[in-house]
Amino acid sequence: MFKFAAKSSASIIAVFCLISIIAVSSVKVSFLSLMGNSHSKADSFLYMMSMENHSFQSVLPQSFERSLAREAFELMTNLNVTDMKTFLISEIPGLAASSPKILVAGDGTDFTNLPIESPPPPDFGLVEEEEQDPHVQPVQEKEMSDHIAFIYHSHNRESYLPLLPGVTNPNHASNKEKNVTMLGRRLGEKLEDKGIKTLVDTTDFQSLLAKRNMNYYQSYAVSREVVVETMKQNKDVQLFFDIHRDAQRKNVTTTTLNGKEYAKSLFVIGTGHPHFSKNLELAKKLHLIMNRKYPGISRGVMEKPRENGNNGIYNQDLSENALVIEIGGVDNNLEELNRTVDALADVISEYYWGEAVEASKEAKNP
Repeated sequence: MFKFAAKSSASIIAVFCLISIIAVSSVKVSFLSLMGNSHSKADSFLYMMSMENHSFQSVLPQSFERSLAREAFELMTNLNVTDMKTFLISEIPGLAASSPKILVAGDGTDFTNLPIESPPPPDFGLVEEEEQDPHVQPVQEKEMSDHIAFIYHSHNRESYLPLLPGVTNPNHASNKEKNVTMLGRRLGEKLEDKGIKTLVDTTDFQSLLAKRNMNYYQSYAVSREVVVETMKQNKDVQLFFDIHRDAQRKNVTTTTLNGKEYAKSLFVIGTGHPHFSKNLELAKKLHLIMNRKYPGISRGVMEKPRENGNNGIYNQDLSENALVIEIGGVDNNLEELNRTVDALADVISEYYWGEAVEASKEAKNP
């Protein structure tokens, strides 16, 4: 019995070592070594810089090719041989616990392409002259009380480089008019077309923060005021969507479906409150519907705890049906973004007219 166990262990170790050798050998040596000519040294330097600043990925000469051996190695060890951070996470106690976690992975989603938070825009803090306080909403919108969905944009000026001619720096992808509120409006229109009455808020939170002399990280505190007021004025609202865009580059945030390019979407869950599991349940259901109807568009569901400067709540403690949805990245164009918005409207509609309505009926008639 002992000899059999020893032989089995030896066989497993031998297979593991073989896979490891094949996996490591499949990595481009020029990327992992600073030895060689000036060209390979430059490639190596750019690659290592891209591990921390994903903006450098756009100037890398080529991406790594996947292989069956490498996939098997990553599956067995949780190590990515092209990302040194995965080695650190596996060896340093407690580091994995403090890192953002992928709760549900979409196609191509892993630790190497988690969403990137944009820095405050260059014009943040500048007070602009306006006719009215940007926090004030039209009275006729507040008087409506039969809306089902509410869409808002905590980082309302997040924009996309293709919408901003002449702007090439991804950290400057911010604009007062051409931004994520365009997607929120379209999503609201598409939901209305599907019979879901939707209220879309376009408050300029950046302007409001500047007038109050508040910091950019306080965006969610200000948008919270709008959400709370909406809940008071509209008792029937059941779904709350905060629309954002990622700072990742196009290779991460774009996919092709039926010959057309789509911006990828991602659901973000704040775990800094005790009832986040309800929000997670909604995100998982929307992801599954999206994956079935539009495979490859959803990057999955990611959690953000309340630590390391993260808000960790994102107003999701106000409702069990509240989500942050990242739509595309800085490089996506309007056609790609609109296709994804239309797909999201279709997915949300299927969810609402299916499970959500049934749950509402059961609650009223127990």
